[in-house]
Amino acid sequence: QEVEAKTPEPTRELKLAELTARVSELEEDLKAEKARSDDYFRRLQYLQADFENYRKRSDKEMSDVKQMGNERLLSDLLLVNDELELALQKAKEKNENPVFLEGVGMVHRRLQGLLAKEGVQRIQSVGSKFSPDLHDAALRVPSDHEEGMIVEEIRSGYVLKGRVLRPSIVKVSEKQATVEAKPEESEAA
Repeated sequence: QEVEAKTPEPTRELKLAELTARVSELEEDLKAEKARSDDYFRRLQYLQADFENYRKRSDKEMSDVKQMGNERLLSDLLLVNDELELALQKAKEKNENPVFLEGVGMVHRRLQGLLAKEGVQRIQSVGSKFSPDLHDAALRVPSDHEEGMIVEEIRSGYVLKGRVLRPSIVKVSEKQATVEAKPEESEAA
């Protein structure tokens, strides 16, 4: 019986050694799977960040395309507005039918209301200092005004939400002394 009692001991020790080896093997497999899992999780986070950046970039591009389309349409409407203003001016000069004047005036006011609703504002020019960001100078004219002041507006300019949609075309004052200096030079010659 003693022999039989000793045989289970080595078998028990052998099984315990096998189990310990198996546990070590499983722990290593677990560590490997944990590392793979962490790698997949990190990749997922990068993909999510990339996708979020892509979505933001796409939204901005769509907004820019929409804004550019709106600016083009509003620029075209400004031409119609100019033509209506000219028609009203000429009709008033020729004392046209008051009903016609009223109708064209209503259309003009509605168009101006639509432009204002979209954020289009007229650039104030006459009496202000010339700014190349807001104005295009067509002529420099001798004037008693301070040098660089806008004395006449040839075509109205407009801004859309702080950005120039169309610059004003203006006449800018210059000192008369430069005009007077030229005849004096010819007298000296």
